[in-house]
Amino acid sequence: MQLSAQAQAILLLTVSLGKADIGAARPLSNAEWARFAIWLKQSGLEPASLLKADIDALLSNLVDRSVGIDRIKMLLGRGAALGLNLEKWQRAGLWALTRSDPQYPERLKRRLRSECPPVLFGCGNVDLLNQGGLAVVGSRDANENDLQFTDSLGEKAASQGVTIVSGGARGVDQTAMLGALQHGGQAVGILADSLLRSAMSSQYRRSIMSGDLALITPFNPEAGFNVGNAMGRNRYIYCLADAAVVISSTTNKGGTWAGALEDLKSAWVPLWALKSEMPGSGNAELVKRGAKWLPDETKSLTNLFVKQETPIEMPAQELPLLAPVADNQADHPAEDAAPHPPKPKRAKKPKDASAKAPAEQAEVVDPYPAFVERLAELLSSGPMKPSDISAELEGKKTQVNGWLKRAVEDGRIEKLERPVQYQLVEAKIRQTSLFGDDL
Repeated sequence: MQLSAQAQAILLLTVSLGKADIGAARPLSNAEWARFAIWLKQSGLEPASLLKADIDALLSNLVDRSVGIDRIKMLLGRGAALGLNLEKWQRAGLWALTRSDPQYPERLKRRLRSECPPVLFGCGNVDLLNQGGLAVVGSRDANENDLQFTDSLGEKAASQGVTIVSGGARGVDQTAMLGALQHGGQAVGILADSLLRSAMSSQYRRSIMSGDLALITPFNPEAGFNVGNAMGRNRYIYCLADAAVVISSTTNKGGTWAGALEDLKSAWVPLWALKSEMPGSGNAELVKRGAKWLPDETKSLTNLFVKQETPIEMPAQELPLLAPVADNQADHPAEDAAPHPPKPKRAKKPKDASAKAPAEQAEVVDPYPAFVERLAELLSSGPMKPSDISAELEGKKTQVNGWLKRAVEDGRIEKLERPVQYQLVEAKIRQTSLFGDDL
């Protein structure tokens, strides 16, 4: 795995290295990295500069509530551990992409902007990442009828040259991918854990070698199952596709439900739901919230790739994270470009539009589920103090403390004493019951 100095610096700053992280600082989150990269650019610096200069002098003007000089120095001090890992991953055929690499998926940059992952690890055909396709998601424990439909959907995609995009988990995800691969099609799997093990798996190895499959993860290739990672990677499935089909979901429960709601809210791709009469199925509720029923007969799957009525397009020069890094990187700034453009002001309502909508049309949005998802991402690297959580989420301490208390009562996190910190409940115990069984 031959990496430039630029890429090595980004990996050291943003990727967890397992045991090497013990006693070290937490790697920068997506949001922290975006802020730091913008600061580097504005200061005329690049990540590679940090590997060969006096960090204290370079970062003397850095003022950030969570990204400090000591933290940066501790992360960059993991060079030996990174080198050992890179050698092992290279022997297994893995590669890494940073946001400045030309092969990094443009769909992620365009749809997630500064929230797209700084690094993607992967194996297989990297060109598939920019090909789009049909995302297929659903429960780990889907019934036999749903799995048969999923397999036939994968076969149909293969016959029509449509790439299947999924999460690689057992159940619907894996069935959709194998349904395409076993019939000569192509697939992209966005994994929440164990990329290294999956890359060596007999069920995937032939497709990887033939160029029909790409497996990627934004996490350490050897990372085990983690609730926060499983929830956090859902958005990447949607954002790499052109449309999505939910095979099975449970209302208010599980990663499939949460991911589908996030897509409906963000309008990344058209969302379709398989008709279901199973008790407790969330597909009907998804349709009420904006999804569409999957037609009984679809001659061409590309008909599902309907265009949004009001697509959000921005000139490439205004989008952060798009600028490639030249071979002679010393003459170029950090790869993260300008901060977000200002949001347009909301139009004022006419005076006669002050009447409240009927109660049956009003929808009260509970911010707690979004808080839980973001909290899981924050705590995925280890315990955090409540003050740090509050600062990271930019929320009022009283509100955040109330949500933390609620999350403890829900069994999602646990509270530590001396000092007071919060951490995720052990994944091995909670991965089935915490958010549901379809992460």
